[in-house]
Amino acid sequence: MPLARTFLIVLAILAALPVLGAREAVAQRIQWYVEVLDDPISGRPILEARILTRDGYRFRLMRMKDNSIWGQFSLPRSSQAMLTPDRLPIYRIDENDPVDLEELKELEVGGDPTLYAVAGRDVQFIIWGDAREGFIPPILRQMMLGETIHVTYFTLLGERQSAELTLNRANQAIAQFLRVRPLDPEKDSVEDQTQTFSLIARRFTELCDDMRFSGSESDYTACRNTFYTCSEAPEQTAESFKQCLGFDPAMLEARDEPPAVEGDAETAGAPETKAN
Repeated sequence: MPLARTFLIVLAILAALPVLGAREAVAQRIQWYVEVLDDPISGRPILEARILTRDGYRFRLMRMKDNSIWGQFSLPRSSQAMLTPDRLPIYRIDENDPVDLEELKELEVGGDPTLYAVAGRDVQFIIWGDAREGFIPPILRQMMLGETIHVTYFTLLGERQSAELTLNRANQAIAQFLRVRPLDPEKDSVEDQTQTFSLIARRFTELCDDMRFSGSESDYTACRNTFYTCSEAPEQTAESFKQCLGFDPAMLEARDEPPAVEGDAETAGAPETKAN
């Protein structure tokens, strides 16, 4: 290879290195952080955990005065699209079960929504009803130990779009936001506690829905009120959640299990007999 050509190739490689380094530095800066705001009334600091992606998507976590935790997903400010209130977004942490915000509509009582709000490129939604100090809501636990938030959203024009937001340093930022210690990925598990909470909540609401159509309206209302009260109890564990509800998902699973067929030796567990 001629010396001049080799020299030009080396120059091209050296010129590209700063660009690659700059891109890597930008990628490292795309991470969760804590924003400190001042309460306009009390002047006390308010913490929010936030992320802004390279594509302009935003996600932030907020604590309201009633101790409820809310999230907000925002489209890029440069986007011409607007979110529709007719179909709320769906988000999922890694390969965990998706959270369909459309289900919040079924929990509303009255005409005006109180559990979510859609305005232009932004949607705000409740995550947990009452998160006392030291408690990590299950979905935030997923975020602290996860890698990516996958969001599916719907626009006013009927388009279905998707976005991905990194959870880089979310563990540290959300821990500071909640005023708890960061989780240890080597020791702390996201699946057992979260899936148990999700399973209990899903099965109990199914039980309430059964009462709505097969029982009385008062039974349904009492069932939902019990669910709200227990889900908002501070420092709730999966076991205390079951005790508060007076309910165990295993009861429904046993009820739904098909009965053994009489005469079926394999199903019933009876020994096989042979005719003489």
